[in-house]
Amino acid sequence: MTETLRRLSCFPLFLLLACARPPAQPDRKPAHVMSYSASSEEWLEREGREEEAKPEIVLQAMDLKPGQTVADIGAGTGYFSRRIARVIAPTGKVYANDIQPEMLESLKERAAKEGIANIVPVLGTETDPKLPEKVDRILLVDVYHEFQKPEEMLARIRESVKPGGMVIVIEFRKEGESASHIHKDHKMSTEEVLAEWNPAGFELVEQIETLPTQHMFLFTTRRGARPVP
Repeated sequence: MTETLRRLSCFPLFLLLACARPPAQPDRKPAHVMSYSASSEEWLEREGREEEAKPEIVLQAMDLKPGQTVADIGAGTGYFSRRIARVIAPTGKVYANDIQPEMLESLKERAAKEGIANIVPVLGTETDPKLPEKVDRILLVDVYHEFQKPEEMLARIRESVKPGGMVIVIEFRKEGESASHIHKDHKMSTEEVLAEWNPAGFELVEQIETLPTQHMFLFTTRRGARPVP
């Protein structure tokens, strides 16, 4: 025992510390963006999505009120935008953001058919949602994992939230089997989400696990926080 301790005492300290550290986790690679097509539009508006996505739970968690301004980032065909617009009408406004013009065209057609007039389509980029003003709520449903430039987008999102506002992030669960029908690249764990959002200046207020297949995170921006370079 004495000989072993003597040998360890001669072992460089930095090597001992390195051995004690857990192996570094590999950086998460963004998933491929789901391109617009007839099949992707069908998926976003699929029969049974209401049972799986439970939009009523999401809207309740968002604490929406008439007159608020809400951004739906990665809105796609407007599945959530249309539902939000009804809640915050008549004076509230939804900025429905997407980086694909075809998605926004589909969204406009569907909103018009349903007689919804308080949705404003916004064409963004990979680094900027291009929101025209600060908003009360920002919703991201099954889209953050596809951000090709997540750090730049998080910085822009943080700048777009009003004081006292909230960001709601929903992602299919990587943990467990509840989202086993979803490709692994399109799922995120709690650890992955917090590891990227906390350093970007967001604070987790609540995590809701009552959705059948998805995590739901409610974030606010931290006062005085600055994104980690």
